[in-house]
Amino acid sequence: MRTASRIPARLGTISAALLIVLAGCQTASEISRPDGLTESQLETAVAAESSGDYPSAVVQYRQLSLRLTDDVDIYLGLARNLRYSGAAAEAFQTLARIPDSLKDGPSYLLERGKVELATGRKAEAVKSLEAARAKDGENWDVHATLGIAHDMNDDFARARHAYERAAALSKDNPAILNNMAISRALSGDIESAIKILQQAPMVARHSAQMRQNLALFYGIIGDVKKAESLARIDLDDEAVRQNLKLYTTLRRN
Repeated sequence: MRTASRIPARLGTISAALLIVLAGCQTASEISRPDGLTESQLETAVAAESSGDYPSAVVQYRQLSLRLTDDVDIYLGLARNLRYSGAAAEAFQTLARIPDSLKDGPSYLLERGKVELATGRKAEAVKSLEAARAKDGENWDVHATLGIAHDMNDDFARARHAYERAAALSKDNPAILNNMAISRALSGDIESAIKILQQAPMVARHSAQMRQNLALFYGIIGDVKKAESLARIDLDDEAVRQNLKLYTTLRRN
């Protein structure tokens, strides 16, 4: 029987920081637009989010939320972009402003779970995400985020099941495969983590984060040549040098 590699003590901290909290972006057509809501302002918010300009999206969604106090999608847009901007505490407060009658939908529960993860409310996140799964069991994002929540609660068996369900619903999704591999590494099975990333489809392997996680795992098991080769694809010489030093430190712990 193959035994899993011992996980270095510090890998849990490092890999947890690499877990991707996923999110699907809405389009303007998916958000209800009551009379008086300018099409251009909503489209500006959506375009800013799509381009990664989250602070600008926050400004637009915040203005809209002041006018549309009963539109849950506007609140969710604001909370999501606050979370992307690193303002998770404010995102949590934003979700609290949503009327109670609008807090039972799967989209709300999914975003609430993500915000709870971002604010360190790990146990609460599992509850929110399980509630979202009960309402929308075909949403891969729900299962993938639930996998992250289980990982952060050190419940690796449930995390594995959640990722596998997410992968079945969204085949070859790079973020799912990346998080699945990190989950295996966190559980101590670094060989399986490497195998997942090695066997990922080519389109997924074009992800820089996936390549660098694979480099990390190779470095931990002592395959410095492969680790360095992958690191150099995305990093400059100084960053590669620092990463190689990190790999050595992890092997010693």
